[in-house]
Amino acid sequence: MKELIFGLIGGTALLMYGVDKMGEGLEKASGDMMKKILSVLTGKVWGAFLVGAFLTAIVQSSTAITILTVGFVNAGLMNLSQAVGIIYGANIGTTITAQLMAFSFKFKLTDIALPVLGIGFGIQNLSKNKKLQNIGQALMGFGMMFLGLKILNSGIPFLKESESLKYFFTQYASIPIVGILLGAFVTAMVHSSAATVGLVMVLAQAGLLDIQSAICIMLGDNIGTCLSAQLASLNGNINGRRTAWAHTFYNLFGVIITLVALPLFVKFVVIVTARIQPASDISAQIANSHTLFNLVNSLIFLPLTKYYVAFLNKVIRPKNDAHMNEVYLDKLLLDTPVAALKASRSETIRGTQIVKKMFIDVMNFIFTGDMKIMGQIADDEVVINQMQKDITTYIVELSKRELTETQSIMVPATINCINNIERIGDHVVDISELCKNKVDKNLQFTDVADNELREIENVIVEMFENVVIAIEYRDKESIKRVAELEDKADNLCATFEENHIKRLDDETCNVDSGVIYIDVISHLERIADYIYKTAMLAKDELYGEKRKDCSH
Repeated sequence: MKELIFGLIGGTALLMYGVDKMGEGLEKASGDMMKKILSVLTGKVWGAFLVGAFLTAIVQSSTAITILTVGFVNAGLMNLSQAVGIIYGANIGTTITAQLMAFSFKFKLTDIALPVLGIGFGIQNLSKNKKLQNIGQALMGFGMMFLGLKILNSGIPFLKESESLKYFFTQYASIPIVGILLGAFVTAMVHSSAATVGLVMVLAQAGLLDIQSAICIMLGDNIGTCLSAQLASLNGNINGRRTAWAHTFYNLFGVIITLVALPLFVKFVVIVTARIQPASDISAQIANSHTLFNLVNSLIFLPLTKYYVAFLNKVIRPKNDAHMNEVYLDKLLLDTPVAALKASRSETIRGTQIVKKMFIDVMNFIFTGDMKIMGQIADDEVVINQMQKDITTYIVELSKRELTETQSIMVPATINCINNIERIGDHVVDISELCKNKVDKNLQFTDVADNELREIENVIVEMFENVVIAIEYRDKESIKRVAELEDKADNLCATFEENHIKRLDDETCNVDSGVIYIDVISHLERIADYIYKTAMLAKDELYGEKRKDCSH
């Protein structure tokens, strides 16, 4: 009995640790490729589905792919439909480990566990190449996984003789709901669906579980694996939470559908296994049930994705109005520089749109004298100041990671961009103070002065619109247009200052109003300058290229 207990503890620990280390090594070895494919993913849900299946098959961790997907949606790099497609695929890709385990029972892959472990150890510790070291780690994990299975297998004779275990599994685990809850609990605790499936195979080999009970535990296993994504989404935005719930609801719906048709599904698994693997045992049936469940589930959901996304949008609501604004920065992405930098650009664009609103508000303040606008501007400035702090902290943290030369150029450019935006916000606040002074003293601008300010306003609003496109797409035409408009803004400001001096000479303008007008013009010129500087960063450094030409 002591051998059985120690074997169960040690074998289970080795199995879980091996699955974890194999996934971690494979993820690191293929990490750059995996993250680049995910971060630039575009197209329809079918493409996302195939990418999810392919990447999860490589790294053997649906948890890693799902958590990364939650991070990408949080950062605005991926829409919910694409994320849902990846989740469908990830659930299929992760079943390969179970297939390998089932294969090991028939072909005694467990006998090569120790040599593989030794080879992996040698590669990891003797190689200086990081990719080879990661492959060595994956091989060590592979060896530990099968060594754990071997130890568990050695306990099968003892398991067969245990009357108490037989009683528990025949009386309780055979009840479908109990089996599902058991599978969900164990998987949630060990954070590995593959490890749970491996344990189920060992119990089935010992005759403690029939195929229906094993399938029920496997169904619970699919629910338990959702916990990691839920935890990853806790501090994310509404779309990140929707992605995590997409994973949870997807598996829950699949489990409910399968449970309703459980006898049919069991027959389906048995028939399919008999057709494709005639000489196989219950382990193959369990592995196939894991694969077939996820395959059938994805085939049901794929055509309904549009409706599923609409359902998620309706059911998972923002917690309150304060969360309505997107926040794209996500710490989950810091180990994926290409995605983290793209997220920073998305947050920078959000900042640009906020200062554009502040600018339009302050111009309305000039023309209407509505003091309520000043409070709105002050609130927006708090947001911009916090955003500057958040992006700077995020980028400094990112700079501690291993970056390519291109990414190293993008780091200071991103900080310069948000600094430019924050300075625009400062100038807007300064203009609002001038407007307050104007209202307090009951001063008025002439109709001519108002029209001049409206003309500059139109130019600067167009600059804002173009710089957003420039940052998001590195659009050459938009960058060129910003440069042209900046020249126009400079010329207008110079011309209107001359016009103002003439009005003072003609005594058609109040001197106190004139001082405020000149200060406003000066701030508008500086705002145009900062928009231009931001567009120039989008032309080169923000996209990883050294500045080629400062002229326009």
